[in-house]
Amino acid sequence: MGIYPMLPDETCWFLAADFDKSSWAGDALAFITTCRDRDIPAVLERSRSGIGGHVWIFFAEPIPAQQARRLGAAVLTDTMERCPDIGFDSYDRFFPSQDTMPAGGFGNLIALPFQRAPRENGNSVFVDDALRPRDDQWAFLSTVRRMTRQEVDAVVGTAAAAGRILEHSQNESP
Repeated sequence: MGIYPMLPDETCWFLAADFDKSSWAGDALAFITTCRDRDIPAVLERSRSGIGGHVWIFFAEPIPAQQARRLGAAVLTDTMERCPDIGFDSYDRFFPSQDTMPAGGFGNLIALPFQRAPRENGNSVFVDDALRPRDDQWAFLSTVRRMTRQEVDAVVGTAAAAGRILEHSQNESP
């Protein structure tokens, strides 16, 4: 089961950064550390396979997909500068994967957490910094703060003014 993050008006309620490959955990945790340093509430979900993860940032209101992706790019830029020894080849893409709705499509699908079979193996769940599943997933999620449009705009505006957003393609390939 999954979700298409982008709404028809090209907004979204969350941004998810996808990390795969053997270095996914260290890279995802470095990304989360940057989020914490910027007061961006972010949570890590171990993917269904257990060899990847998604860093989720939730919004209090629909945010333009382009602005959400610029937020992610600003965090990724800061993380890469803060941790130059990390190659970040594990970073795959953001969801939504496009700034605008593709003609005749819905954008890219992301698997939702809590898939039953993977969950039985400790995957498809939110994890702590030691990659241990959170005890009560729903209680944990209820405590996660959601960013407002004003907060997103402030982070992106500051990063853009300082030239600290790596360019990303408008529409990443699936």
